[in-house]
Amino acid sequence: MRLEVDEAGVAHLHVCGEGPGVARFHALLREEAAKLAALGDRASLEERMVRALGVIADRQAALDLTADSHVIQWGGPGR
Repeated sequence: MRLEVDEAGVAHLHVCGEGPGVARFHALLREEAAKLAALGDRASLEERMVRALGVIADRQAALDLTADSHVIQWGGPGR
């Protein structure tokens, strides 16, 4: 995987690999792009797939924060 940023500030992400991981990642991007379309995003599939990268990255950041928490408090239903 390689990320390059051109003179205009446009990022280019290159992913090469074998096995099901790359195919699953592509499928995940398409799935998230479809969700964006269902929510009214009228951009092209490619543009929505780029936005999907951000959705996935934010989700992972939230999961990372939760995983780093040592104490999880839950007051139960209705609290």
